[in-house]
Amino acid sequence: MAALPIDAILPALTAALADAGRAVLQAPPGAGKTTRVPLAMLEADLTRGKIIMLEPRRIAARAAAERLAEGLDETPGQTVGYRMRG
Repeated sequence: MAALPIDAILPALTAALADAGRAVLQAPPGAGKTTRVPLAMLEADLTRGKIIMLEPRRIAARAAAERLAEGLDETPGQTVGYRMRG
């Protein structure tokens, strides 16, 4: 995977999440918030359950799930999945 702007702060972000359990992340579109942060949280073993992400559009939800699954060398439905209402 090509480097994204968010990659530089992932160690600090995961450390903050491990320490305080929460963080506020602000970055421009395309920085890697959707595709890199959940995988970094998973890799750092910061969750005991599910990581739930909300995407306002169906296409974005599907694309994000496919990209996250691709990062794990899986297909959607294994570790990463998505659900749409309606």
